Amino acid sequence: MPDLDDGARAMLVMRREILDSKATEQKVARAILDQARSNARRSPTPQARMVAAGMVARRGVVIGFASKRVFGSGSDRPVKLGFVAFGSEFGSTHRQFGAPWTHGPGSGYWLHPAAEGRNPGIDKAEEDYLDHAIDAAIRSAGP
Repeated sequence: MPDLDDGARAMLVMRREILDSKATEQKVARAILDQARSNARRSPTPQARMVAAGMVARRGVVIGFASKRVFGSGSDRPVKLGFVAFGSEFGSTHRQFGAPWTHGPGSGYWLHPAAEGRNPGIDKAEEDYLDHAIDAAIRSAGP
């Protein structure tokens, strides 16, 4: 029959499993990058696709290195990712090219919506993470 020791052991195992989040952080970053690339493919301008192609998910972070050279239509040679990254996500900062950038929730065209909007890949990674922690706790408390 389960007793308090079993429950305490289960809680310690669950705590340990929840604190071990590196693999899940990488899965979430990968889900964000995959959704961002999908969003960028639907963009009417080539800059979003160029920047998205140059980004990576590394150690739980989606990052693009400013000096990385990316290719796209409309350019006969590679362009440094840092030169087009801000404009591809937020649009131009110059009024002559349309509405200026606005900040806050929901801002951005392709990367921020992948992280802040509906993203089934993030939901799946987090659900698997918690299911694993709960299963480990249950196994540790069993006979």
